[in-house]
Amino acid sequence: MPDQLLQDGEGGGFERDLEAINRYYAERFLPANPWASLLNAYPYLVARQRQRRMRDALVACGVRTPEALREMSVLDVGCGAGSNLAWLVELGADPSRLTGIDLIAQRTDVARSRFAGIRFMAGDFLKADVGGPFDMVMMLAVLSSVTNAELKRRLMDKAIAQLKPGGIFFFYDVISRRHVPGTPEYQRLTFAELEGYVAPRKMRYFRKDLLSRGVAERLLPRVGVTVTELVQATRLFNIDGTFAYMRG
Repeated sequence: MPDQLLQDGEGGGFERDLEAINRYYAERFLPANPWASLLNAYPYLVARQRQRRMRDALVACGVRTPEALREMSVLDVGCGAGSNLAWLVELGADPSRLTGIDLIAQRTDVARSRFAGIRFMAGDFLKADVGGPFDMVMMLAVLSSVTNAELKRRLMDKAIAQLKPGGIFFFYDVISRRHVPGTPEYQRLTFAELEGYVAPRKMRYFRKDLLSRGVAERLLPRVGVTVTELVQATRLFNIDGTFAYMRG
């Protein structure tokens, strides 16, 4: 790829895209949602299902005991406040073998204050030396916040390049079968787009895995989280596959 393209990028330049993402989260998303998972049960419902699918992906790839997980090195790209890595520690992972990186320093500051022993970094993943390679790389709810197609491809290329041979790539985002118009800050993925980023490798999906937000928000105040999760398990009102994994 020509150096000029790397500098200027598609749609005005990678630096401006990254700054727009930083500004959106720091100025709009975080101030408006600092306690979202406590005030709104839907993010909690999503987090619970995400944890299940992380565990299921590990088991499917042969990681079936806390001892096996403890030997794994893990990188979380777009780690936020560190809750996904912290949950792996609860399952048995060694904190000293876990690394998280996020563009927003405010979030990694929170992560360091909450979860001792895990390495957290703030900065541009494309430029950072995160170490590695890793036994597992996670990218959770990152690409939908990136509207520049070339930037998304470079993020995916680097994430996959961080895997050891046979390593596990775990992915979470909102994915649909057809293109859905987005906003300047947010763009839902399609299955075809994601598969293009990882080709020739094949993603394995947990399809129809997450309850429609509209249905969830009607049910949760009336019947609570447990019953809503049971409805989610039927998959009758669920959106298209959101969780996926592959072997490197």
